[in-house]
Amino acid sequence: MAALNIQIQPAFAVPIVTTVLPQPEALNAQLRALFLARESEGERYRKQDKTPTHQVNIFESEFNLFAWPDPPVQQLRGFCLAALSQAVMQLNEFSPQQQQALSSLKLMVDCWFHVTRFGGYIANHMHPMASWSGVYCVDPGDTPPERPDSGSLVFTDPNPAFGAYRDPGNVRLRAPYSAGNLVYKQKAGDLLLFPSHLPHETAPFFGRGERITVAFNCAFVRPEGTVFGF
Repeated sequence: MAALNIQIQPAFAVPIVTTVLPQPEALNAQLRALFLARESEGERYRKQDKTPTHQVNIFESEFNLFAWPDPPVQQLRGFCLAALSQAVMQLNEFSPQQQQALSSLKLMVDCWFHVTRFGGYIANHMHPMASWSGVYCVDPGDTPPERPDSGSLVFTDPNPAFGAYRDPGNVRLRAPYSAGNLVYKQKAGDLLLFPSHLPHETAPFFGRGERITVAFNCAFVRPEGTVFGF
């Protein structure tokens, strides 16, 4: 039979955005020193209302990090939100008028830092009541050779039926059609943005010292009484 005109559509794909802060060494050193100093103050900066997600050997700050006036935090905030804005514009293919409307929306942001030590991990979870989430790596810690996935950010396949039946006809599908987890080993300065509904977890950290990251959730809220045509 002659070759047919086969059309393949990437349906139900999930966007994951990656970018890197240029020359992050100086900022990351300042953030590291700041976060470890705040952690050393005990309960003052620790999140008091425990999140329902299971965590082990992790210091989690209150969710108001981007409201801190410290210059390193504000520099990081500018980078993260600029990256988010550009990603949202590109993925939604907004017109110039829609881009202007988006800029007038109120951006609700929760942001916090994690300090993870040996054996620390975060169980699988997602972030309700937000559209986008992000994780910035301040310091990945060292990676033991025998534990290459130590401290990795792992996204689990959101399709609950991906493992229902596996045979040679579907076991080696190319991306983005393949099934299974995605593992990201972040380096210092790496920023990952992803839809907040995407399940994810942090693999156990087996390095010496600390793994330090900043996480945030965002929601775009229109001012009361206004209408936007998105």
